[in-house]
Amino acid sequence: MLRSAQRGFSLTELMIGSALGLFVITGALQLYAANVRAAADTLRVSRLNQEMRAVLQLLGDELQRAGYWAGEPGIDPHTGNPFQSATNDIRIDRFTGEAAASCLLYAYDLNGDQRVGVGPGGLPGPHESTANLEQFGVRLRAGRLQLRTGGRTFACAVGSWQALTEPDTEVTVLRFTLQQRCLNLHADGGPCTSGDPALLRRRVTIALAGRSRADPGIRLRLETEVLIANDRVTASLP
Repeated sequence: MLRSAQRGFSLTELMIGSALGLFVITGALQLYAANVRAAADTLRVSRLNQEMRAVLQLLGDELQRAGYWAGEPGIDPHTGNPFQSATNDIRIDRFTGEAAASCLLYAYDLNGDQRVGVGPGGLPGPHESTANLEQFGVRLRAGRLQLRTGGRTFACAVGSWQALTEPDTEVTVLRFTLQQRCLNLHADGGPCTSGDPALLRRRVTIALAGRSRADPGIRLRLETEVLIANDRVTASLP
């Protein structure tokens, strides 16, 4: 009876095969890791883009209402609007240690009662109410945007503020620029002169930039211009 010869792999062949197998596995793992990193970067880019655009949209929608007062046309004079007084009108400032023009304060008649809501901790007065809050603000502090939630003094450096952006996002730039066009009400829209009644048409440019804290190379910069819907009327231009 004849027996067929059987021959296995030699040690050298087994070592070469193992090496090739390890090479293939290493390549596959590297490809998988690269795909994971790419997916993580894509997610961070998406999150940053979504958050920054949502914040800019919110600020724009809010700022458009600045100075609104539910006064009766023809009965309540525009110059008596408490939401456009020196205290409550649009103001640009900063929190201590932050960049210039990185805080904006504004107010509007949210509940339509013609009184300025200063919040429970605010100072009551003839044109003020502590029942609600209508003195608003947004500022940059330590890489995050914050919204004003109350306080005794309506200012950028004091009061209660709440974070608007997520901890994973570092806001590197927040800058407000106010532009005004003055129309002389005494001279039928002519050049404005001190002492004359005037109407101020205003717009605010908002520049916003941020980056991912997990990957600082992921950055985004946005800018928008907001037209203030409520013109400011003054009886006597300074």
